[in-house]
Amino acid sequence: MLEQATRAQNALAEVRAAKATAETAVRLLAPTASVARTSSIIGQGGSVHERRAHALVAGTRDGVLFTDDIRCPVNVEDLASALRELAVSDQAGMFHLAGADALSRHELGVLIARRDGLEATRLLTGRGADAPMPGALEVRLDSSVTQKRVRGTG
Repeated sequence: MLEQATRAQNALAEVRAAKATAETAVRLLAPTASVARTSSIIGQGGSVHERRAHALVAGTRDGVLFTDDIRCPVNVEDLASALRELAVSDQAGMFHLAGADALSRHELGVLIARRDGLEATRLLTGRGADAPMPGALEVRLDSSVTQKRVRGTG
């Protein structure tokens, strides 16, 4: 179990390093480019988070939603609008395209369940800090600067 957790943590560290390397490369090789960072993407029922909430409520999947794992989910249509605006603009640099509200994975699951007419009380809670492979628990992208420059955000 410990070896599996170590492998998973190493893989996650590699993904993070690859993202940082790619962002740096784009900014060096294409200084007029826009680099977009986003958070959990929600909308139209097909996201990982929406499918997970549905499966947990239906009992077709075991698990919990963490109360201490915080993200700023963004609606897919808002994200698409912001990306479209950036693509046709001459704005360059780093853009944080995330939702305005910080929510736990459990809070997000409850909102999804309620929106879709599901029994939200079936969503069990847990703590990411207690998981065998705890990841980054508080990931809040501050989109305030981007919101002043791009209308399709927030």
